[in-house]
Amino acid sequence: MVLAGSVALSGCWLDDDDDPATTSVRILHASSDAPAVNVLVNGDVVVPGADYKQAAVLAPSAGLADIAVDGLLPGGETVTVISADGVSLRSDTSYDVIAVGKVGDETIEPLILTDDGAREDADSARLRVVHLSPEAQTAAAGPVDVYVTASGDPLPAEATFSFSFKESVGPLELPASNDYQIRVTPAGSDTVVFDSGQIGLPAGSDLLVGAVDNTGANGDASPISLVVLNGSNVAEIFDAGQDAGVRVVHASSNAPNVDVFVGETGPAALSDIPFGGVSPFAFLDGYAALPAGDTRVRVAAAGTGLSGGQVVIDETLPLVNGQGYSVLAVGQLENIEALVAEDTARSIATQASLRIVHASTAAGNVDVYLVPGTQDGIGNADPALADVPFKGVTDYLPIADGTYNVYIAPTGTGTPAITAEGVELNAGGVYTVVARDADPDNADPALQALGLILFDDFVGEPQ
Repeated sequence: MVLAGSVALSGCWLDDDDDPATTSVRILHASSDAPAVNVLVNGDVVVPGADYKQAAVLAPSAGLADIAVDGLLPGGETVTVISADGVSLRSDTSYDVIAVGKVGDETIEPLILTDDGAREDADSARLRVVHLSPEAQTAAAGPVDVYVTASGDPLPAEATFSFSFKESVGPLELPASNDYQIRVTPAGSDTVVFDSGQIGLPAGSDLLVGAVDNTGANGDASPISLVVLNGSNVAEIFDAGQDAGVRVVHASSNAPNVDVFVGETGPAALSDIPFGGVSPFAFLDGYAALPAGDTRVRVAAAGTGLSGGQVVIDETLPLVNGQGYSVLAVGQLENIEALVAEDTARSIATQASLRIVHASTAAGNVDVYLVPGTQDGIGNADPALADVPFKGVTDYLPIADGTYNVYIAPTGTGTPAITAEGVELNAGGVYTVVARDADPDNADPALQALGLILFDDFVGEPQ
C-alpha cells in the first residue's frame, strides 16, 4: 500500500521450550473503545501496552497456548477482557488474533484467523479482508458490499464481495498496480459510505486489510477507516473526503480578537475569535475540515485583513487526512506564536482521557494536581504532573471516572495559581484543559484572572 503513518510494536515470545517447530502469531488491537492492553501467553506478558490499531508479530513454539488480553486501567490496575485457552498453534499456519467488539457493551472477544500463505503468483498483490467495525454493522443495518476497482471507474453492478461483522474474505490475488480504489456501501445499496481514493497494491505484497471503527477527526465522514497490516506494520486509510480537522484557540491575553485565513487568498475562514475562544467549535470533533497537505494558516487582528499589517502568526501546517489539530495562539502579543497540538477524538470506555496544555506566560513551570472533589486544597498530594514548562502539551492521561479538583501551582511551591474545583470527568470522555494568562481589562470577569480554557467533552454539542 502506498500509505503514510505506519506504527508498529515489537513483540517477544517468552517460552523456555527448545522445540524448534515455531509458528507466527500476529496480535491486533481492533476494539475502538478499549484502553491500551497487555497481551499474555501462558500467563506471561509478551506484548505490553498495545494501543488501538497497533499490532505485534510473535514467533511461538507450535502447540497449545493460553492467550489473554488485559486492559490497562487508570492507576495501573488491569482487567482481563479476553481469554482464549487451549488455542492450537500449527507450525505450517500463521495466525491473526484480533481483539474485536466493544468494551462498553461487553462484546469484546478474540477473533482468530488462519492463513497458510499459499499464493499462485509471486508478483501479485495478495490480500485478506476482515470486517472489524461494529459501528459499520450498525450504520448499514447488516452486511456491506465492497468494490475493488481501478481508480475512477464507476461503481460496478456487482460487488467484489460482501461480508458482515467478524467475517473475512480471501486471500484475493490481484495484479499489482498503483491505480486501485476501494469503496464500501450498505448491502444492496449504491450509497458509498467509504471511499479510499486512489491507492496502490505493490507486487509481492501480502496484506491483511481490516475495516475498523473510524476514530479520526471529522468522524462523521464515514463509519470506518481501513487498517492495512504488512507484518507488524500498520497503516491507516481514511475516507478520501474526510480531510484534516483544524480548530483555533485564542490564548494570548493581550492580543485583540483575531481572524484566521487559510491558503493564499480569500476571506477569513474563521472570524472575530476573542481571547479564551475556540473556533469553529469547542465541543469534541468540532473542527473546520481542510484538505490534507501543506496548508498556510495566518492569524490577523480581526477586521484588518491580510494586507493591513496586522498578521501576527503565519504558519504552514503539514495536515494529514483524519488527524485533528488544535492551533493555539500563545504568548503575549509582542511574542505571539502558534502552538500546534495533535488531538484525539477516541472515546475509551474504561477511563476519562485528560490532556493539559500550559499556555500561561505568567505562571512559569508548573505542577498540576488532580485530587478528589471531596478534598479541600492540595494537602499532601503529589502532583499528577510535575515541572510542566510553558507550551508543554501532555499526553492524554487515563483518569478514573469521578469529580476532581484541579490545582495548578508554580513548580515546587504547592500554592495554587489556578484553581478549578468540582470538575467532572466521565469514563468515555475526552477533555482538554488549557492554562491561560489573565486579561485584567477584559469585559468578562472570568477572564480577568489566571484561569483555564476548557474544550472537547467539557463543552456539550448543541442539540
